[in-house]
Amino acid sequence: MQPLLQLTEIEKSFPGVKALKGASLAVYPGRVMALVGENGAGKSTMMKVLTGIYSRDAGSLRWLGNETTFSGPKASQEAGIGIIHQELNLIPQLSVAENIFLGREFVNRMGRIDWKRMYAEADALLKRLNLRFNSHKLVGDLSIGDQQMVEIAKVLSFKSQVIIMDEPTDALTDTETLSLFHVIKELKAQGCGIVYISHRMKEIFEICDDVTVFRDGQFIAERAVSDLTEESLIEMMVGRKLEDQYPHLEQAPGDVRLKVENLSGPGVHNVSFCLRKGEILGVSGLMGAGRTELMKVLYGALPRSEGKVWLGEREIVTRSPQDGLANGIVYISEDRKRDGLVLGMSVKENMSLTALRYFSHGAGNLKHAAEQLAVGDFIRLFNVKTPPWNSPLACYLAEINKKWRLRAV
Repeated sequence: MQPLLQLTEIEKSFPGVKALKGASLAVYPGRVMALVGENGAGKSTMMKVLTGIYSRDAGSLRWLGNETTFSGPKASQEAGIGIIHQELNLIPQLSVAENIFLGREFVNRMGRIDWKRMYAEADALLKRLNLRFNSHKLVGDLSIGDQQMVEIAKVLSFKSQVIIMDEPTDALTDTETLSLFHVIKELKAQGCGIVYISHRMKEIFEICDDVTVFRDGQFIAERAVSDLTEESLIEMMVGRKLEDQYPHLEQAPGDVRLKVENLSGPGVHNVSFCLRKGEILGVSGLMGAGRTELMKVLYGALPRSEGKVWLGEREIVTRSPQDGLANGIVYISEDRKRDGLVLGMSVKENMSLTALRYFSHGAGNLKHAAEQLAVGDFIRLFNVKTPPWNSPLACYLAEINKKWRLRAV
């Protein structure tokens, strides 16, 4: 079968980082190609080279049989390649329909926007995805999961021949995921080729036909899903045999470390639980159930209206994130770009920002050598692929693969 899209021996480097080293990928009509690899394997960088966000240093790109170079995302989009990014690219102050058709609005004979047609077309896309809201709703009023579905609707509106889905189900409920899988099957029947990037093994074996494996920026293998097991696929991803994917560690729970009693706040009502030493407590629920709000109330990022919290034998009140940190409570945010980073500061400054008291002596004086040493240790410990640690993070984000940044900081 001739591929719709074929990238061969792609090379891409950034300052201090060799992101792609002879990477290859083929996308076939009517088939779903999973692209898998550990964080930092080069998957998202490959997608940016493909869509023209990054220029390749070497290698070839063939689109519909012809050697091609896309000048940017608009050029690849107009050629028939759509991409659903892991991070949202929506404008909260605009409606769903305005976001879907932004820059290509329908106009009437007078040159004015044909709002009736635009909302009707957008509503048809939402209905296809079995969504409950209409296209007049502001995107900023939607949950993260619903915003992800709007991103999917936007890409479907282009009627692309190849669609790239980068972790599309990360923020979706099971019902929304089933709706997406139904649409994928429709697209396959229409002859579209799909690149499906995911860490969820179950999804790969459920929806994908073929798998391409990357490791450390290199192409490892292309296989039919039917020829693989979950164990063999993971082995190709990590480069070694894993005897036990989820090793069980015997740990007797200790004394109660955190006790929450009748806690209430924005989006949270009358929640109680205990967490013991040596224990991992899972908090589950559908999108909008209040999981994130519960954590923010505990941390002090949202106000508490009722309830009590104890750390050990000591009752605590967290009125701000500073109170949370002072009491030893750390919160890793759901939206890391908006809530977890200061983009105008450097990689180093973001890493040490919440721990400056450990690197301070006197008012406003930092132990720069100690700070740099600690940051360097963490970069090595977590295998962070980064340019110099004193680079502004905003510049880093503009050049380095999103996943590396999200896992690193």
